[in-house]
Amino acid sequence: MSELRIIVISDTHGHVKDIDYLMKDLEDVDYIIHTGDYINDAEYIIKKYDMNVIAVVGNCDFNFTSSREIVKNIGNKVFFITHGHEYNVKYDLNRIFYRGKELGADIVLFGHSHVPSYNKIDEMILLNPGSLSLPRGNSTKSYAIIRINGEEINVEIKNLK
Repeated sequence: MSELRIIVISDTHGHVKDIDYLMKDLEDVDYIIHTGDYINDAEYIIKKYDMNVIAVVGNCDFNFTSSREIVKNIGNKVFFITHGHEYNVKYDLNRIFYRGKELGADIVLFGHSHVPSYNKIDEMILLNPGSLSLPRGNSTKSYAIIRINGEEINVEIKNLK
């Protein structure tokens, strides 16, 4: 089985130039997952780059019928994808962790805080790639790469250069 490569982005807020900058250096990507704000940016990636994109709506996405949560099996791992605002992720990860447990998730992906974070609790990965366009706190523009090779999961948060 070959390695599966997934790029996770969040909180692009219409700044497609940052998406274009990221995309120019990407190779061999199987999926791009956008965890919300703005879902239009996910549609932009599909149209311009013809890639497999999974996206949820965020708290700044209005008048969309897209899902607020997606549970998807990718590379034999269960992904729970949400924006995070409904789980108070700016303050703690308890609610999103327990929701992930209810869903049997191996990997929980979220955004909303604009600050990257990577935690592993009870073998469950909780990953916020930060904001690709509007970082907060002391963070910089960032995204995440997930590599799945069999049972091995490698997570890396990278700065947009």
